[in-house]
Formats: sequence, C-alpha cells, structure tokens
Amino acid sequence: MFVSADEVTRSLRGTAGLIGRRPDALRHFDVSERGFWRSFGAIWLTAPAVTVALALERGAGSAPFQLDHVTASVLAAVVAGFLAVPLAMIAVLRRLNRTRAYVPFVVVTNWCLAAGLAALALPGCLLLLDLATPGLAALDAGAFVVVMLWLHARAARAILGLAGPAAALVTLACFGLIAGIAGGAHALV
Repeated sequence: MFVSADEVTRSLRGTAGLIGRRPDALRHFDVSERGFWRSFGAIWLTAPAVTVALALERGAGSAPFQLDHVTASVLAAVVAGFLAVPLAMIAVLRRLNRTRAYVPFVVVTNWCLAAGLAALALPGCLLLLDLATPGLAALDAGAFVVVMLWLHARAARAILGLAGPAAALVTLACFGLIAGIAGGAHALV
C-alpha cells in the first residue's frame, strides 16, 4: 500500500483543488480499483499527526514512540478512522442508491483525511515548541477541523451528487464515527 510520490502529489493537488473550488479537482485522484487500495496508503501522511499526538499525550520531555498501550491506542484510532468510514459507507451508499460512487468517494475522502490530519499536526507542534498557548493551539486546531469538515462535505457533494444539507449530514456522520472511535481509543489510555 505504499504510494508513489507522483500519486501523493496528484492527490494532494486534487485536495487543494477541492479547497480552491476548482472544477477539475477530482480528475487528479486515481479512482481505479488500484487507486482505491492505494488510497489507504495515504495513512502514511498522518505520521506527523501521530507523532505530535503521542508527544502531547506523553508530555514534551518524553520519547513519543514507545511500544505500550498509549501508542497502540493512538495507532488503532488512526487505522480505525481510515477503515470505519469506508465500511460504513457501503451501507449508506446502497441506501442512497449511489454504489457507483463508492470507490471515488473512498479515494477522495482518504486523501482528504490524510491531508487534514497532517495539517492538524501544526497546532500541536506549535504547542510542543511553546510557540502557542493551549488556547491558541485549540483555536487553530478547531479552525483546521472546520476546514476539514467543509472539505469533506464539498467532496461528498461533488462525488455523490447530494444537495448541500444531505452532504453535510454524510460528513457529520463520517466525522462522528471517527470522533467516536478516537474517543474510545483515548479512553483506553
């Protein structure tokens, strides 16, 4: 599931195109069967976010990667986030009679999730480096989350052909699922 630098570049260009509302943004994503499986390799882009999350969880002075329950729960949450939405969307898209959009939806949202989580590492880094207060880092992270939600809803609307409110509901359900998994994993820590 390793992806080439070209595929990462194209997919991130597509993600940026969605943010910029460019009409050709979706053409940058490989929505073939091969592209579907490789989109799960986008999880590697979340390494900075995982590292920052572990450092924040453990405290700035300790090594972020230790083989223990904290590392296991953070990694499990990230992996589950990448798997839960595609699995849940099987039933949702069948119900909406949009099964043909499944592969493009998963490909695009996997790349958007990876890019969003990588961007969320920035406020945590600023906090770890004492360049931001906890309140400012939380505000920055909140702004990134809002952009991620908007981006996901935009992708849902473009790929699934849904009206704005329906796309927003799909987005909130997806992110609720991810937040529930992350919260459950954090409770294990």
